[in-house]
Amino acid sequence: MVLLKTLKNIFYSSSTEISGDDLFKIIAITLGAITLIVLIFLIVYPFAKRRYQFKNFKKIYYKKIRTIAEINDYYLINNLILRNNDQVICQIDHCLFGEKFIYVIKDRYYRGAIKGEKDDNIWIFYDKKGKTYEMENPMKVNQKRVEKLALMTQIDPSFFVSIVIINDDAIVKNMENMSSNDSYIVSRKRLPKLIKSIEARDVKKIDEKQLNFAVQDISRLYGSQVEQDERED
Repeated sequence: MVLLKTLKNIFYSSSTEISGDDLFKIIAITLGAITLIVLIFLIVYPFAKRRYQFKNFKKIYYKKIRTIAEINDYYLINNLILRNNDQVICQIDHCLFGEKFIYVIKDRYYRGAIKGEKDDNIWIFYDKKGKTYEMENPMKVNQKRVEKLALMTQIDPSFFVSIVIINDDAIVKNMENMSSNDSYIVSRKRLPKLIKSIEARDVKKIDEKQLNFAVQDISRLYGSQVEQDERED
């Protein structure tokens, strides 16, 4: 409001033309206002972005995984609920069927830092205020889900790869040393590169008929919808 009043006074202070001093004031005020707006944006935007990503991380991860499926013509099943006699055994966030491997993907978002080893049962979580909490090792949790899925579907366990996907700004100590050939923890932006590198391994592709049968069988047994738009004839 102060800026608007100042500009108004400058414009209407003279009935003829704007003086050089008044023009300088207008330019200075305009540049100052633009600078202030830019500074506010630069300060507020990162916080707003992180808040949005925290509240919508599952939707954001899903879009990333779906893009991978569409680009590579892969089958994708989301929110796969494994049941035995109407009893829920476990829930799998995403099951992505590549040409050589089946990726069982778990969504996680950490507003802070985590520390642990891949074989530890318990990891330590450090929040933004410096408080520490114990948490289950998400890699082991997801690996157990892989084992259950392999057992219930009778699919060879060697076809499965466990992936825990986390937010890009999460701090994970020694994350590059936590992974093995069949179990990974990876940031969202590095997920496409990881899957590409795994699919590039020198192993035989899964038989397409067997893969199609496995996908449809899992979908039918456990009541999840298969995303396969790109694969329909």
